[in-house]
Amino acid sequence: QRSGQERKRVGVDAQFVRQLKKLLPICIPSVYSREFGLLFTLAVVLLGRTWLDIWFSAFNGEVVKAIVTRDKKTFIQKAVIEFGLMMWPMSVVNNMLKLCINSLAISFRSRLTKYAHDQYLKQLTFYKVSNLDNRLVNADQLLTQDIDKFSENLSHLYSDIAKPVVDIILFAVKLGQAIGTSAPFVMVGYFVTSGFVLRAISPPFGKYTAQEQKLEGDFRFNHSRIITHAEEIAFYGGHNRERAMVNASFDAIVKHVRRTYQLRFANGVFDSILVKYLATMTAYFLLSRPVFLAPNAPGVMGAAGADPTQIIEDYSRNSSYLVKLSQAVGSLMMEARHLAQFAGYTSRVADLFDVLED
Repeated sequence: QRSGQERKRVGVDAQFVRQLKKLLPICIPSVYSREFGLLFTLAVVLLGRTWLDIWFSAFNGEVVKAIVTRDKKTFIQKAVIEFGLMMWPMSVVNNMLKLCINSLAISFRSRLTKYAHDQYLKQLTFYKVSNLDNRLVNADQLLTQDIDKFSENLSHLYSDIAKPVVDIILFAVKLGQAIGTSAPFVMVGYFVTSGFVLRAISPPFGKYTAQEQKLEGDFRFNHSRIITHAEEIAFYGGHNRERAMVNASFDAIVKHVRRTYQLRFANGVFDSILVKYLATMTAYFLLSRPVFLAPNAPGVMGAAGADPTQIIEDYSRNSSYLVKLSQAVGSLMMEARHLAQFAGYTSRVADLFDVLED
């Protein structure tokens, strides 16, 4: 049945959205569920994390100014007292973020696994899947590892998208106030353009991820079959044939993974040049514009006879704003690419539930 299912296209498309809409109600059954409460808590923590990033950017500029002006009193007040107080909420927020994400992952896995067990062990479904249907040749792989990886990726998806979006908005406002409203648009526009270029030249890693999971499942299935039929294999002397089969299954994994690594290497080279190094050159231009193009620049950096120490403070603060903005846009772009990998896990788990329901 469905002979072409394994060769179907896997990617971030309408099919992916339909599959996700089917799986999400299982993971988050209602607004009164524990999972929804964790999502709300995570949103509050993400906002707190962004506020702390904005505070640290301004704080870093003040510390640099105190060092340049040799203002020991201000330096001690900022670097020792104020930072000594703020390090506690910063540490709590950072670790609370990890705790919420990990808690979401295990909650999602629990919901999906128990739902799958209810379907799989319902009447004779487990027997039909193994003996009367050829669509799931590795149900054990799907019920264990694939659900686990889907849950882990889904728990990171919310934070990895929500935080960059909030960061982009807030740091764009701060940067626009500091060095001109066009600066954040230039930076975001550059990243969006480079993102389209990378998307056009990037291989379909989502498809490769789904294929790798299938090969891993086949390899595990071969070993499970040997354990199940060990007596028959020993009686008929089939160990040589079994060895050839498991080696061939493993070689297929190695060949596929090596090819994927080579493609990721080539893609990573272009990724580094566009997203990292050319973006750094653009950032240097934007940060220097208030000084070299003073008539068109806001603030004191471009004012005639501006205090050099104030320029240093503003430059340090603005560079932090720009770095955070660039990191947020870069993270959002990377997450868009990781969606292709996530689509592979989504496809596998959704197919499992489709077959169980049939």
